[in-house]
Amino acid sequence: MASKNSKQDKPRAKAAPRTPEQKRWLRAEEACRQAMDQLFAMQRAERFAGNELAGKYAVMAGIHYRKIRNGKVLGAADFNAAVEVSTATRRCLQQLDATLAFTALQDGPALLAVLQQIDGVLEDYRQLKGGKN
Repeated sequence: MASKNSKQDKPRAKAAPRTPEQKRWLRAEEACRQAMDQLFAMQRAERFAGNELAGKYAVMAGIHYRKIRNGKVLGAADFNAAVEVSTATRRCLQQLDATLAFTALQDGPALLAVLQQIDGVLEDYRQLKGGKN
């Protein structure tokens, strides 16, 4: 005999479809995580030794990343912090290679992937602002 409070008897709630806002937040979260993983790895390997300004931008990206609660973009404030991370990361990458080709760097393909992701976050932000700036 089955009990009255069996889980099988209860209707299951379907997962709510993700809103465009939630999708944007997930993209921003993933982009920030990838960017910071790459920048932290470069800091540990002391690849910013020859370019002090790039190192400072990497530090700024880390500072902004810490503002994101538990590394998860859960709201507008977190998304704004993700935009700041993306901006600082892009400036860091521009200091490493002004053409953003990264052919002379050993992390070239990984840096190109990071650049593509953070540019997506910055494009989402531009669309939110209505094309201003």
